[in-house]
Amino acid sequence: MTFVNIERPKITYFDPKYFNKVFALSRRLNRQDPRHYLEVYVDTRIQMDNTMKLEFFVYQFLTNRYKPSFIELHYQLCDLINLDPLIGKVVLNALGGRTCPYPPGVYDLKNLSVPFVPKGFPFTKGRIYINVSLTDSGEIKNIGRAYIDMEFKVANIRHKTN
Repeated sequence: MTFVNIERPKITYFDPKYFNKVFALSRRLNRQDPRHYLEVYVDTRIQMDNTMKLEFFVYQFLTNRYKPSFIELHYQLCDLINLDPLIGKVVLNALGGRTCPYPPGVYDLKNLSVPFVPKGFPFTKGRIYINVSLTDSGEIKNIGRAYIDMEFKVANIRHKTN
């Protein structure tokens, strides 16, 4: 089985005007499952809807450095959750199927993982930088930044037999 391992998430900035608290961590559920799962905790002060934009920039790990690649994703929040088959579907399931807009409050998204490896992905190790911006009264404000390391791995998972 080939899977995407996501490790070492880091929230580098969040605007306290829009968020009370934001944190992310990565962990394995048990010793038999080789994947790391992401948990994201967000306590928002504002309604989250399509005025919020998420940008994903994928960097490739080459010669002990992360270098920009040609892979970028730019989504409005609701469009990401409702239309994206990879990230959006995972987030929608973690939200219990609730749809946009999301009122201010606490969102604890647990056990997030990428369900499949995109066919023909050009490299095996990298870092994903995430920028969160908000369009407020026609002005675009950067309200959050983060990154997470990712690596494609192959594992033989043996299921216990009785």
